[in-house]
Parts: sequence; C-alpha cells; structure tokens
Amino acid sequence: MLHVETIEARSARHQWKIDPHLHQVLHQMIFVQRGRGVVLAEGTRLQYRPPALVLTPAGTVHGFEFEPGTTGHVVSISVELQREIEQREPAIAALFERPLTLELPRAALRDTDVTRSMQLLVREYARTDAGHGLALHGWLEVLLGNALRLAQVQPNPADPVVGQRRQLVARFGELVERRFRGNQAVWEYAASLHVSESRLRTACLAATGQSPIQLINARILLEAKRQLHYTDKPVREIAYALGFEDAAYFTRFFTRRAGASPRAFRTKGPGRALDAR
Repeated sequence: MLHVETIEARSARHQWKIDPHLHQVLHQMIFVQRGRGVVLAEGTRLQYRPPALVLTPAGTVHGFEFEPGTTGHVVSISVELQREIEQREPAIAALFERPLTLELPRAALRDTDVTRSMQLLVREYARTDAGHGLALHGWLEVLLGNALRLAQVQPNPADPVVGQRRQLVARFGELVERRFRGNQAVWEYAASLHVSESRLRTACLAATGQSPIQLINARILLEAKRQLHYTDKPVREIAYALGFEDAAYFTRFFTRRAGASPRAFRTKGPGRALDAR
C-alpha cells in the first residue's frame, strides 16, 4: 500500500531518464530536493526547479528526465490507502485529481513540515519494530497535509487567464523539447506559437517564474550534463550537437550556469554543480 525510495535508486541505472509509463492503482509523490528536470504528464512537458513536489495520479501517463545526481524521494501510495485517508480528510482527494508540479521557494518550504515529514517517513519505512505501521501512516498523513496546504495556495487552474497562460507555456515547452538543439531565438518560438514575445514572456514568468530564454537555457544545460555524464563524446561534439557553433562559447555557457567547466563536471561528477545556477 506504500513504497518509499530515493529518486536515484531507480533513475540512476536508467541514465536518470524514466520513459513514459503509468500505474493503474498507484499515486506517486516525488519530492525533488536538488537537481532540475523535466516532467511528462499526459503529453505535456514541464520543466521544474528544485525544490519541487510532483504529484502523479494513478492512471496518468508520466515520465521524467532528471539532472544527473538529483536527490529526493519517491512515495508511491495505493489508491486503496488514499481512499482510507480520504475518509478522515476528504480534501486529500484534490491532490490526486490531476498531475501537479509545485515549485517550492525555499522560504515557503521552511514554513512547512514537508522536508521533516519526508525524512521521518523515510526513516520509519526502514524500520520493522513495534508501532511501525502506525508511525508510517502518521508521517504519511503529515506529509500529505502539508502538500495539500502548498497546493491550495497555487493559482486557480480554472481561472480563464491562468488556464490560457498555462496552455501557452505547455505548448512552448513542447516546442522547446523538439527544438532546443537548434539554437533558435525566443522570437522564433513566439512566431511558431503565433504570439508576441512579450505575451510569451508574461505567460512563462507567471507560470514558472522564469523567462523563455531561461527555460530554453535550462533545457540545454540539462541535456549537456547528461551527455557529459553518460557519454565519452568530446566537449566540442556535444557543443555542436546542442546548436553551438563555437565550442568555447559553449564552455562559457556551461561554466556560468553549472559552476564548473564541462571537463571539470565530467571528471568530478554532477553532484557539486546541482545548486549552481
């Protein structure tokens, strides 16, 4: 009815990329503490910045592309267990009505018990002594209660303006996935979406807190890290494949955003660069 594991446990052996799949009777809650990534949910791709909480209801086709070295946990909850908790707190049902990705400002996160309750849930999951089941379900309910509070302060997705902006950002995200290797300018994305650059910028900032160019660059950086971590391709070849005509410019681009040069990142591993932006 309940399973807890680290993101690394399953993702690292698949090169930090989980292909689209679904769980018929399991909801999942992914708490990402360090490391950017991309969430696929029901055909929509969304980038996130950590810390983030990702909720995927049972029956949702979903997938992930994590930054190498990402830290966090995955909590899988059976529909049966969710309904049992829902009898005591009906509002919990709202958490699993639709896929949801919540970026959590660190100040806001500190005002909740999400981090602490996740730590205690993980610790309790590894125990087998008396009171294990009672304590395990208790910490799960604390975690869900805090997730519910965070979800309720998000913009109302039913608001027409919010809905239009999110649809535009989702379409932009799809284009970025297909074109981020092509070194396209923001105006070219906007033209393909039949909107002005200013409208695209306003929508991206409202929905994600990031400008279009920041989202594009973050996606390029994520792919660069995966290529450096999992292939032996020369830096110059990776640069060209990502749309950079000048390998030196790619090195400056990467170093400024990752906090380490491409060669240093490859040599020392990804962990040291996760918090550098």
